[in-house]
Parts: sequence; structure tokens; C-alpha cells
Amino acid sequence: MPNTEQEAARFLMQATLGSNYDTIQQVKNQGISNWLEQQLNNNYDASDSFHTKVKQLWRGESGNKGFRELLKSQHGETAINGEGNNPALPYKYYFRMAWWHRTLAKGTNSPDLANDPITETARVSAKEADDKDLLRHRIAQALSEILVVSDNSILELDSEGLGSFYDILYRNALGSYKTLLKEVTMHPCMGVYLSHMNNVKGDKSKNIHPDENYAREIMQLFSIGLFELEKNGERKKNLANQDIPTYDNNDIKQLARVFTGLKSNKYSYEWPSAKVGDDGAKITFGDIEGKSISLGDGVSKTFKMVPYVDMVSTMTLDDAFHDKDSKSLLKGRISLAAGNTAQQDIDQAVEGLVGHPSTAPFICRKLIQQLVTSNPTPEYIHAVAEKFGAAGDLKAAVRETLLYPQSNPVTKKTDSSATDGTEKLKSPLLRVTQILRAFGVNNDSHRMWVIGESVKQALSQHPLSSPTVFNFYKPDFVPHGKLEQADKVAPEFELHNSSTSIAYVNMIYDWLLGGALPLVSTTTNSKSDIKNVPELDPDKLLARSADKLKLNLTKELELAADVAKHDELIDRVSLILCGKTNLTIKPNIKDAFKNYDVTSPEQRLWIVQTVIFMVAISPDFVVLEA
Repeated sequence: MPNTEQEAARFLMQATLGSNYDTIQQVKNQGISNWLEQQLNNNYDASDSFHTKVKQLWRGESGNKGFRELLKSQHGETAINGEGNNPALPYKYYFRMAWWHRTLAKGTNSPDLANDPITETARVSAKEADDKDLLRHRIAQALSEILVVSDNSILELDSEGLGSFYDILYRNALGSYKTLLKEVTMHPCMGVYLSHMNNVKGDKSKNIHPDENYAREIMQLFSIGLFELEKNGERKKNLANQDIPTYDNNDIKQLARVFTGLKSNKYSYEWPSAKVGDDGAKITFGDIEGKSISLGDGVSKTFKMVPYVDMVSTMTLDDAFHDKDSKSLLKGRISLAAGNTAQQDIDQAVEGLVGHPSTAPFICRKLIQQLVTSNPTPEYIHAVAEKFGAAGDLKAAVRETLLYPQSNPVTKKTDSSATDGTEKLKSPLLRVTQILRAFGVNNDSHRMWVIGESVKQALSQHPLSSPTVFNFYKPDFVPHGKLEQADKVAPEFELHNSSTSIAYVNMIYDWLLGGALPLVSTTTNSKSDIKNVPELDPDKLLARSADKLKLNLTKELELAADVAKHDELIDRVSLILCGKTNLTIKPNIKDAFKNYDVTSPEQRLWIVQTVIFMVAISPDFVVLEA
């Protein structure tokens, strides 16, 4: 059944990282339900990988040199192999470049690097392939803010690991949460970030205790939460009408014993010929390069960590260092037999956590908050949690999350004077991806390798770059004022402060009217004393005309040329960015460019830029309505 333009546009703001006018028309004509079902049932393409894109950037492909080879050619291996202070490693920038390139090329009519130079036939086929996974990309990004690892850690040294971790989220975005959580648990990035890599069983005689970090966070953040929940997300109460904790300190200690005996797959360093080490005891890394790791092999712990280990392959298990005694936690809900292998313990513990009655409502509330509204009704949470089930059916949960608002009230009013409550503040990241994707951002080099630093600095948000495991904002955050008085939460407002709110306006102004869209880097750093990273200097990057990003404003410029079509121009931009037309600020927008000369190509561009800028900083854009 067809939908209206506004219904399709609002839905796509929830279900994608941003859509353009053509996609809105497609969903309007095809119908939201039909489009969603098609997206849900598209098979995962194993070649469509973030890790693959990072490898293309760092290691090169098909005769094209990657940054690793460019740096080596420019400086010589001995200058960048780590014997000095600053080795050339696949730093965080390469994951960011890969993430932005794939995000901006997906479904925006922008050519992908794989087809360079690109023919018209390749362009069409690439677009068809890109359009099919718009939903998967959005869900992966949402999951990255639930199952958190961050490059604000030693992980900044390994983009290949970050790309591999993001692939877990992308691959399992519409699959089983049980499978997803198992893979996340066993990935070396999570093992490093929450410190269960190299975790060994306790030994009281040596005062050795299992690391409790991951055991705590897998319960608190990735599964059952702090308090027992009803299926509708409301907290269960004991006889004294008090909240019931889901776990205690003993549960953490028991679960920490499960995650013992995990290690990285093998030793692996970018420059095996380098002599590296600490405490004055240098070794030639090639002596252990590629060898399987043993937790008792006598090699220093320094070399069982980034950047000296394989951060892509699943962690392996060493039963000699695993606690094989019986374990019981969560009031006996998880009971693990003595003699279990490490893999058996981990599999059974994760399955028990996902199947816990509190996990479905806890995770589904977070999913709804990411995609649709900050304050879902208990009925909404219950409906999604039912679909999620004991095994964590993400496809069914995502379908219900996105379709439930089509026919049901999704938020509650606490009183007649309260705000409607169907809204959520868009995160800074979603605002910028929507703007860039809405107008088909592209460049002449077909390499949209955005380094992401300006976005992160201005808005305090970037994929896989949160300040802590608790994400960029807490799901129960609420600013003081009317929202607090109405007993509502507004998580994204934790990022919206006097600094970031002004920085956002200034950044969008610079993008649209200052000719300074996000910076793309395709070459090595030009400073003689910086030999290990891509070019990061803004002036140098802006001067590279082939790499400079630009918006495709062909249709908007056509409308700007005719004064009689200026209302249509504003409504078109409003529809794409806000999901509605006839904004209350339309007279203000028209007044802002009333003196521009439509016969001047330069001033026609100013008209379009002014319209997009004023819509992009308006409450109608930054607040998403369910």
C-alpha cells in the first residue's frame, strides 16, 4: 500500500542513515511495509565488509598502493617500523575513512571506489547494490552505541580490528542477538577494550583474581541491565515495593571466572623486522611473528597486546588457564558444570544472559530509543520484546520497532499539559549523515575518505569513538526543565550543550556557505616530522580539488532559478530533511534570500545553500517525530 511523501520521509529518517528525494519517492510508491520487508530479507554479502575497505586503504589492492606502502616508499621502513617513537600503524583514521566512504556511497548515487573510473553501467549496478542494505547500515550504527568499543583507547592503533568488529554488528544486524553477543564476546577488540583478553583463572597463593570488567558490563550494558524488568520494560518490585537488582557482586565474580583463558590468536606486527621491546630488552619481532600465543609461553605481556597481536581473528581459548570449577549465578538461572571447557562456559553463559527475562525489554528499549523515540510506551516495549524473544531475534525486533508506530501510539503523556512526547533529538552524527546523504555528496576522485576529526571535535561524536563503554549519552539522561518535569528522558541532549549546539551551527554554515565540507585525505602527511599518518592539515586537504567534497544540487538549483518555484524549493528541502513541508519558518527562509538575483548562477547557489542551512539548523530538522 503506497504511503504519503511525508510518511515515507519520516520513516526513512528512522530506518536509514539518511535518504535522498529519489529514495523517498521509491518508498512512497512501494509502501513502507513492502520496502522494509525487502530490506529485512536481503542476504548479507560477505564481500561487503568494513574490514575489507580498511584493508584497501591501509594495504592497497589490485596494484593500487595503500597508505602503508606509500609511507614506506616515502620514508623508508626503518623510519616508520617502531624502532623510533612513532611507528606507522593502521591508526583509527583508516577505519573512519572506510566508514564514511561506505556510508556516503550507499544509496546516494555516489560512485564507489571499486568502480573507478566508473562507467554508467557500473554506476547503475553499484546503486542497485548499495540501495539494498540501507537498513542494515542503520541498525549496525545503532548497535555500535549499545555494544560499545571505542578508539578512545589503545584500539586507536588498529583500524583493521575496528573494521572487523564493526563487521560483526553489520553482519548480525538482522540476525540473532545471541550469535551477535557471542561474536562480540570473542572479538579481540572487545577483549582489549573490556580487558578479558589474557584473563587467567584465579590463584589465591599468587593473589591472582580473574578480571571482572567484561563480566560486569556484559550484564549491566549488553544484556540484563541493573534491575529486573517486566516484559514491558517497567521495573519489577519486591514485597517492600523496591526495585529488584538483577545481579550482585558475587554474580560478577562468578561470571568473571567464565571469561578466563581467552587470548589473541597469534603474534602479528606490521613491521616484523623491527627490534622492539621494553625495559631495555629488545627483541626482533620476526622471532615470534605469526606464532600462536600461549598464555604461559614466557613472552612478555607487552607483546600479548595491541599492536603486537592479531586483532582481526576471533580470540582463541587456552583451557589450561580457564577456571574449570562449577559456577552458578543469577539465582541459579545460569549453572555451569565443573569440567566445562572455556568455550562451553562462554556459550552457555551468553545464552543464559540473552534468554534472561530482563534482556528482551532492556535491549529493545535501547533499540527503540536509537531508532524511533526516547520515551516508548510500555505497550511499545512489550510488543518489540515479544518479537525479540529468548533467542534475540533482531530481524523481528527491528521490524516491530519500525512498523509499530505506523498504527499505534508510541509514547505516553504524563498529563494533559505535557509535550506530545513522540519526538527524539537526533544525535549529531545522524544529523550530518542525513545532510550529506540527502544531497548525494561526492568528489571527483571518487574517494570519500573523510578523516572524521572535525566532526568528532565539533560534535563530540563519531562511530566507535565514545568516551566510555557507556556510549556518548546515557539512555535515561534528561536535561533540567520541562522534559524532567514531564517525567521523560532525552538521551541525546547529553551531547547537546552550549558548546556543541553552537559548534553544530557553525560547522553546517562552513559546510554550506564556507565551501568546507568534511575533509577527505588521500595522501600521506606532508610534515617532515610526521611520518606515520595520512595528511591531516586542513589547508592542504582543502587545496586538493579532486578530493574536495561537493553536494549534488542540480534539482535545487533548477528550482532556485524561478522565483515562482521558491516555495517548492523550500518544501523539497524540508521534506528531505524534516519529513514535512510548509515549515513555520518558511517566511523567514524566503526573507533571508529575497534580495538575491536569480539570474546570477552564483546567487542561485547562495539561495539553495541558504535554504538548506536554515532548514538544517531548525528544530524541525534536529528533532525527529515518530
